Amino acid sequence: MHKIFHIIQSIDTELSHYIGLYGRQIYIILFIIIFAKTAYVVLTFLPGDATLFASGAIAAIGHLNFRLLLILFFIATVTGDAQNYFIGNKLGHPNKKTKKFSPLNLISKKSIEKTNTFLITHGKFAIMFSRFVPLLSTTLPFFSGFTHYSFKRFITYNMIGAALWTLTWVSAGYVLGNISWVDHHLSLSLLGITFVSFIPPLIVFAIEYSKKKKVVTKVLEI
Repeated sequence: MHKIFHIIQSIDTELSHYIGLYGRQIYIILFIIIFAKTAYVVLTFLPGDATLFASGAIAAIGHLNFRLLLILFFIATVTGDAQNYFIGNKLGHPNKKTKKFSPLNLISKKSIEKTNTFLITHGKFAIMFSRFVPLLSTTLPFFSGFTHYSFKRFITYNMIGAALWTLTWVSAGYVLGNISWVDHHLSLSLLGITFVSFIPPLIVFAIEYSKKKKVVTKVLEI
């Protein structure tokens, strides 16, 4: 068990070492880590962005297949988020016959209503770009299911977000990962790429906010 936790904690920094140990089985390990991180809220601490970045960097020197990584991480993310959604959806249907205490009972109806309103208003953009936001990437799928947000809409926007997230981080690792400065300042590099990735969603939200503000202004004028 200790060995498993060590692999999980160091997969992003010692990936080359594990490729030497496990060969092609490393693809299975990478899939499990990304799936588990997205599928279960309690495992949100698992390395996500850094794992994709490191995988891309290793692919740049030919030790991993770039296209296979894109497919692998995309499927792991989509299926993991779907699993997370269904867990939330199941827990969002409390069994009235039992009076057993659950931590979820502490979530007020008002909080659920606010979350549901947020998803209805900003659902597609929130789901697509939440993947780039730590913690939100694992909690939003759960609460989407918990508040009974449409699964069809959720999975559609989730697939777009998963594709953007996977392509961004694996490509960034592929292009930048083997630059010596980036390699020696990995934390700063990841932080910088994360900041840049926030720009598109911020622009989209700003445009949407501006449109809604104009609509409200016109209604008040009438």
